[in-house]
Amino acid sequence: MATAEMQRQDKYISRFREVLPQVLASVACNFVLLDLNLSLAYPTILIAQLHRKEGPLSLDDVQASWLGSIAYICQPFGSLSSGVLVEWLGRKRFMMLLNVPFLLGWVLMCTAPNYAMLCVASVLVGVTIGLTEAPINSYIGEVCQPEIRGMMTACAGVFYQCGFFLEYLFGSLTNWRTAAGISASIPIFSAIYIALVPEAPIWLISKGRITDAERALCWLRGWVEPSAVKQELNELIRYHEETKLLLMNEPRDQQTKGRENPAFAEENETRPKSKTEVVTVVSDTEAPVGGSMCCGRRVEMLDRVRDLVRPPTLRPLLLVIPFFFFVHFSGLTSIRPFMVHVFEEYQMPVSGEWATVVSGGCGVVSTFLMMGTVQLIGKRPLSLMCTAGSALAALLLAVYALVEVAPQKAGEQLSATWAPLLLFILLSFCNGIVGQMPWMLLSEVFPFRTRGLSGGVSAAGCYVFLFLSAKTFLDIEHSFHLHGAFCFYGTISCIGFVFLYFRLLETEGKSLEEIEHHFTEGLSARRSTYTPSIGGVAKRCATRNK
Repeated sequence: MATAEMQRQDKYISRFREVLPQVLASVACNFVLLDLNLSLAYPTILIAQLHRKEGPLSLDDVQASWLGSIAYICQPFGSLSSGVLVEWLGRKRFMMLLNVPFLLGWVLMCTAPNYAMLCVASVLVGVTIGLTEAPINSYIGEVCQPEIRGMMTACAGVFYQCGFFLEYLFGSLTNWRTAAGISASIPIFSAIYIALVPEAPIWLISKGRITDAERALCWLRGWVEPSAVKQELNELIRYHEETKLLLMNEPRDQQTKGRENPAFAEENETRPKSKTEVVTVVSDTEAPVGGSMCCGRRVEMLDRVRDLVRPPTLRPLLLVIPFFFFVHFSGLTSIRPFMVHVFEEYQMPVSGEWATVVSGGCGVVSTFLMMGTVQLIGKRPLSLMCTAGSALAALLLAVYALVEVAPQKAGEQLSATWAPLLLFILLSFCNGIVGQMPWMLLSEVFPFRTRGLSGGVSAAGCYVFLFLSAKTFLDIEHSFHLHGAFCFYGTISCIGFVFLYFRLLETEGKSLEEIEHHFTEGLSARRSTYTPSIGGVAKRCATRNK
């Protein structure tokens, strides 16, 4: 009867009303991502205005290289702890608290009297950026329905690129202190916005807060009555209970085999209605507590770390972490803190500051294009095409630098200066698309049990590569000149293309359970033996309970 009532109510709920709250919730956490990327873009305008300049506060090459990269090396410290903290505090509360150090970092940047204070602010912002990744990726994946999950994770890329574009624009119109002051308004707005959206229902259930989870689902599915979300709530609770049984009755290395993930899998409209599938919503006092999915008790950190080296988590880690490496050594990430300097070396037809704005604008456009095509084309073809485009742009920039820039005499004007600008636009465009792919994979390829921790480890690896690419650019340029640097980055992109061709699977259109099963059993086993059946898991659990 409850199902019939839910279906009758669904007739009066438009698809727009159902999707709107999920979009609003995703945008709320993406404002934290906006602040994150304003912080990542800030060294570009800071170094451009202080590097090799005369004045009370100036930077030499060594200071500039550290200021452009120190935040990146601090981010793994935040990333490695973010998974644990987000499971303890919850996605919403943790994202609200993150705005405090972001605000403090911007205030320190705005008022910094010397180089040391700039470094302190960069360290603070770097650790905070590392803390940010796990809750954002977990929250979007857990509040959105499967059919819009890909679009919402792609939407995060828009905020990512908008952060660069806006900060570059601030740097072109104002000085670095004013730009920091303007950026400080974002954390304040973000904290207020996040306070208005609900917590992820699956986390609330893992804490035994069933009533709160029901309220959150009602909000996220179109501000509906509890009867309209009863079936989905039951499936979330069933998933929680089945996971406990699987962990109690199966060996550790078999925990993730043969499981269905009804928390996120698309509803199977054709599955038989079996009596063994009837699930009663348990009360808050009956629900297991402790914040983990294991038998109502807290799982020790050592157990979580051991899970990282088991195939369901290790295999996607070996895909995502190298993916980050190839993205950040494709050229654009390496030159980002020194972008104005590089653009001036190529004698762009526009000023270096406005060339950064053009580059940021290309990133925004490419991300919007990705949002409109990722479901049509798929993540794998887009990743391969854009990796190839990055390789082509970097290699052609190397050729141009060898032919035009290297032989240049003092005061001599280069010919065809529009050519490098167009190549940088291509590089920015391709990087704007492929740079979002590993972040999108974070919310899809890891099992729920280790999603927070593995996401933190992946983000930590990402920022180690960011640090290495940014810190080594000036050294590579001094040793091998611009043509050698871009030849190196182009070669890395070519290797990345080969790696992705053989290792990257297509996740678009697949449920999280299908993706998890791919990494657990292997692609051939999934094709030959896997048939989604929520009822099958429920029946096995019911048999064990007898």
